[in-house]
Amino acid sequence: MISLRVVLVRTSNGLNIGAVARAMANFGLEDLVAVSPYAPRWREAKSATHGSGILKRARRLTLDEAVRDCRLVLGTASAHNRAQRRPTVTLPALRAWLARRLAGGGRVAVLFGSERNGLDNDELSRCQALLRIPTAAEAPSMNLGQAAALVAYELSRPVLERSVTSPGEAPAEGRHLEGLVDAAMRAMDKAGVNRHLAPGARRERFRRGLAGWRMTRADASWLRGLLERLSRK
Repeated sequence: MISLRVVLVRTSNGLNIGAVARAMANFGLEDLVAVSPYAPRWREAKSATHGSGILKRARRLTLDEAVRDCRLVLGTASAHNRAQRRPTVTLPALRAWLARRLAGGGRVAVLFGSERNGLDNDELSRCQALLRIPTAAEAPSMNLGQAAALVAYELSRPVLERSVTSPGEAPAEGRHLEGLVDAAMRAMDKAGVNRHLAPGARRERFRRGLAGWRMTRADASWLRGLLERLSRK
């Protein structure tokens, strides 16, 4: 399993720091490290309502300490930054790229530099690759909080999608679906629907319709009951 550590390097805007913490909370991330933050703004950010727990638990470390236990370190840079002699991966390709590089899982650190200058050459030297978020040429740089939110979302997306599409109800199994297909065929015969199709073709068409439905057992039971009642009328 791949875990993400967000490392803020020399950040100085309290609103941006708070936005990063809030984005991490939104997408279920906890591991935040600050390297040489501007102390007054860091204290201001920690008093913010959203993401305050993450900020209070965040560690203040040196950059070497922040990445010491990470299998991979990525530096963020916008398209207009100076060219760097290291691999570059775009955000849409990141999860597939990480799956190839870290087949056995591990911790990945993503470094976000200061709002004014980004990451300097010494900080970039710790990075095995650069991460870029594709943007329009007319506006190549992004706000720190927005960039962190996009990265957090992209790496959390598989877990988030499972939580939305599988709300805890048991999925329908093959036997439930076949029972539903049988009920649909009886209802079609009763209503005289699709009589121009052979029975096998009707079953196949109905199964194809079910294929795109993330059906639970409760869904299948409800729909089967409805079809059986219709076929008895």
